[in-house]
Amino acid sequence: MFISFQLDEVRLTDDVFASRRERAKTYLREFDLERLMHTFKINAGMASAAEPLGGWEAPDCGLRGHFVGHFLSACAKFAYGDGDETMKTMAGEIVGVMQACAQPSGYLSAFEEDKLDVLELEENRSVWAPYYTLHKIMQGLIDCYKYLRHAQALELAVNLAHYIRGRFERLSHWKIDGILRCTKVNPVNEFGGLGDSLYTLYELTGDAKLLGLARIFDRDYLLGPLAEGRDVLEDLHANAHLPMIIAAMHRYKIGEEDSYKKSALRFYDFLKGRTFANGNNSSKATAFIRGGVSEKAEHWGGYGQLADALTGGESESCCAHNTEKIVERLLEWSPETGYLDHLESLKYNAVLNSASAKTGLSQYHQPLGTNAMKKFSEPYDSFWCCTGSGIEAMSELQKNIWFRNGNAILLNAFVSSTAAWKDRGIVIHQRTSYPDSLTSALHFEADEPVELRMMFKEKAVKNIRYNDEGIHLRKEEGYIVVERLFRNGDRMDIEIEAPLRLIPLPGSEATAALLYGSVLLARVDDDMPLTGISDRNLEEKLAGRIKDGKLEVIVEDDRGTRARFIPLFRVEEESYSVYIDWSGLGAPERGFSFAAVGRAAYGGS
Repeated sequence: MFISFQLDEVRLTDDVFASRRERAKTYLREFDLERLMHTFKINAGMASAAEPLGGWEAPDCGLRGHFVGHFLSACAKFAYGDGDETMKTMAGEIVGVMQACAQPSGYLSAFEEDKLDVLELEENRSVWAPYYTLHKIMQGLIDCYKYLRHAQALELAVNLAHYIRGRFERLSHWKIDGILRCTKVNPVNEFGGLGDSLYTLYELTGDAKLLGLARIFDRDYLLGPLAEGRDVLEDLHANAHLPMIIAAMHRYKIGEEDSYKKSALRFYDFLKGRTFANGNNSSKATAFIRGGVSEKAEHWGGYGQLADALTGGESESCCAHNTEKIVERLLEWSPETGYLDHLESLKYNAVLNSASAKTGLSQYHQPLGTNAMKKFSEPYDSFWCCTGSGIEAMSELQKNIWFRNGNAILLNAFVSSTAAWKDRGIVIHQRTSYPDSLTSALHFEADEPVELRMMFKEKAVKNIRYNDEGIHLRKEEGYIVVERLFRNGDRMDIEIEAPLRLIPLPGSEATAALLYGSVLLARVDDDMPLTGISDRNLEEKLAGRIKDGKLEVIVEDDRGTRARFIPLFRVEEESYSVYIDWSGLGAPERGFSFAAVGRAAYGGS
């Protein structure tokens, strides 16, 4: 069972991951908390003269308050991971305002309580995901307790949970089913990861009533068929259901009910057939509503049928962050290298790629078609769901690089970083400029000699030298294992394997994306058609790989047409193409257009 090193045990030291993480942190540090908490105060009947925020945190938006929950989670994680007292103080100030705004009933939100009455009355109309927002608030409070031991935050989270329990106790079985059934396209009743948060509260408190409440959010319309091996994902809203799988995995961890493990494993099998080359998922529904969000984004189509999924609304960033949570939990169940590959792909190509190199703020969708453009959140006028999940993802960007199990340390990504295993008295510094170079050096600091199993994915490593001497690479079930006594000052030099390869778009074999090792590339030139390039002759067509110390792959077809590719995560403002027709014989490429970002298409209030 591989477990990721904790947030306070890994420090990013590169100039790509670390800089985007720091920009997101600066954004939080400079945020006006009076503006952030304005709608909470107004909803509680308190005075506030602050300028309201815009977008999805505006005073008339049904989702107002959701970003505050993510903000609180991010503050707690930054404070814990970096020992940052400013972030800790900000988290405490937010909890203080929430305490002042909380009702005696336990209700705590930035929107009116009667929105829940409307949901109970109409189930899927005239509201916009109130329990989704309550989940974000609750999880922010939980994280504030988990990482900063803030007792008042835990009390507020528990009180809110019992308020929700009181509402559900009054409802019939079928009314609950209607409120929590998110099977319609463009659903306005999604409830986020509330079940997962409630399971965490149960673990923290031992309160059996909260365990019972958590189980209500495990919906059998999804989990039952999955446990039986039936694929029911088509036309479902992706980010309404990814958190249900996370909750099911949490339920299995608590009670070892085998059906929930089966549901998660089957779900992952079905998800892979809806996954793009960046490791992420979501696009148009098969049975979409014209003019609705389901026409271009946020849903799942048929298994292996992504030929028409490059809509400009594919690959919602929230889905990447939740998929990462699912895969890291799968890795706790089984050390399959495929899970590690998926985590690495997500890290470079969907999590890092979600954030602007200039601001650290997130994209909503991550288009993967031709002549695409990126669109990032504005500092005070967007606050999409992915704005919130994006800053939270930046606060934990150092996870899933280093893992451990027993006396084994597994390195899964070549990202310059420092891993400190305090209990074993060892610190490892990784220095690399991957993917711009194919070497990585590990430098060991040890209080005293320590026996370790250093593990790497077999297909990612070409050669290893230990203290300047070649060593035999022992292979075990897809891993390379170096087992020895490590001393202070030891060094390992790794030669990285990073082949160029084409990854076809499921359902459209002539269309493919180009990967360099684990890094997804994007074409950034004039997009003239290429002819006759395939996986078999790709290396032969290579006309350049590095320019000015940065990865820049140039391929040239038989007619002399050259195409220039750079890592997708480095694209910022230029037009780019990811999936392209390499044969030159396909239909003309469709023009690019941005997908709507939810509110108008959902019709939420």
